[in-house]
Amino acid sequence: MSNVVALDLGSSAIAAVEVSTTRDRVSLTNASVEPIPSGLLQDGEILEPEELAECVRRSWKTAGFSGRRVHLGIANQRVLVRVIDLPVISDPRERRAAVAFEAQEQMPIPLDQAVMDFQPIGLFATEQGQRERFVVVAAHREMIDQLVGVVRHARLQPVGIDLQAFAVLRALMPPASVLDEGSPDTEAQVIVHVGAEVTHVIVSVDRNCHFTRLVNFGGSSLTQAVAQRMECSTEQAEALKITCGLLGDPHGDWDLETIAEVQHALAVAARPLVREVVRSLDYYRSQEFSRSIDRVILSGGTALCLGLDRYLQQGLGMDVEIGDAASQLDDRGGMSIAMAHRASVAIGLALDGAGGQR
Repeated sequence: MSNVVALDLGSSAIAAVEVSTTRDRVSLTNASVEPIPSGLLQDGEILEPEELAECVRRSWKTAGFSGRRVHLGIANQRVLVRVIDLPVISDPRERRAAVAFEAQEQMPIPLDQAVMDFQPIGLFATEQGQRERFVVVAAHREMIDQLVGVVRHARLQPVGIDLQAFAVLRALMPPASVLDEGSPDTEAQVIVHVGAEVTHVIVSVDRNCHFTRLVNFGGSSLTQAVAQRMECSTEQAEALKITCGLLGDPHGDWDLETIAEVQHALAVAARPLVREVVRSLDYYRSQEFSRSIDRVILSGGTALCLGLDRYLQQGLGMDVEIGDAASQLDDRGGMSIAMAHRASVAIGLALDGAGGQR
């Protein structure tokens, strides 16, 4: 049995997950979501590295994680994702060199200043012969070095870094069946992962990411709208956001006037989210490799806002369901749905460290 620990540094909280792995089981053994002061991170960029490292160190000690080797996630506007096509190349070294050469033509940063990786997402036939499609990720090396520096300053050892969108996909989607994997008839599925400050719009086929976009919208925008409308504290506004929500019967004993005011504030504030998701999906549909979309899955801490799934469903004109980021664990260790939403990136990172087969 081996243990894997994953760490997700967010703008409002630090989420960490530890899983134990055997040959055929992945079990949750520890999890923590600790709030952090505002201003340490913004839109995925680290602003106060020393203070953030201290928060990580305190969180680690409080939660009592067993190891110091950690898997990390990245996501900000300086992480670039592109889809490229190449002729099929069997030699791994030649293929990597060809991907890097083609990526350099499409990436606005020199690859010698970036950390690059790629994943194959399928083969397809053309009149000129068979080709292979890849999703390529490039991140500014300076940003990666800063993240690694913070974690090391917290006395932890980074052993892997992955795109947060890939981690979310891994946590929420089961592996494709052997019989169906690679079928050209498989429909796409969309994950809308709404964090505190940013939203990931992820389109996948067979659990492979075919498109992802980072949108500058998060749950904090909804909280601020409620706080301004109700003239209350951020903490009170957060509670109102979750329990009154956008649509449906509120949780709690709220008077009708309060419910109406909160839901109006949230409905207005959530319009940019719908607009950006629509724009993202329109762009995806314009690509030659796009497929019809089967369903939309809502995740992230903001998915706890009552009725956000139905509001998004009305705006998109498609079915929207709320995901469960702990669904790929064989034993979730009593983790609640609410905790799973907040720790979904960390869960996906831990699953990758456990072999990525769940």
